[in-house]
Amino acid sequence: MKTQILAVLSVLFALAPAVPTTSDSTQNVTDIINNIPQSPNGVLYLGSDGVLRSVDAANRVVSYQQLSPQQISQYIQNLPQRDAARLQRVFQDVDGRDVTDLDQLLNPDSDQLPPTVTSTVSQSLPTGTQMPNQDMCRNVGSYETGIHAPKTEPVPDRKLQVSSRR
Repeated sequence: MKTQILAVLSVLFALAPAVPTTSDSTQNVTDIINNIPQSPNGVLYLGSDGVLRSVDAANRVVSYQQLSPQQISQYIQNLPQRDAARLQRVFQDVDGRDVTDLDQLLNPDSDQLPPTVTSTVSQSLPTGTQMPNQDMCRNVGSYETGIHAPKTEPVPDRKLQVSSRR
């Protein structure tokens, strides 16, 4: 019975239109990441257009958030130092709020979406461990920068990626 309910909910979720999240340019990027709707097997991906997109396993946009330059900078600062300086240059003068065409937000060019194959980094604690985020698993990566996990608080079942193409 549970399986049937989950199957129906999965189909309904996949058929639902993408949902824009609303924030102002001062909202913390960690709050945006924690509140953006996500598909169970999807990823969060920051495109070179400055739009953070939540995409499902088939690379369909589930939700999106246009990031301000400050939010993009904050997102990049959470990446390893070796990549942050290069990505700051790549995203210089990028403002995701400039992307206003609904078709571009929901159906972006393929270079604004994650590659279809991603690397997986799993971090699991033994069962019974009394620590928060006991079953934490992330898929993270990018086209050119390898595997990344943000330095901010661990976000269970969140998958983060960033595009470094422009």
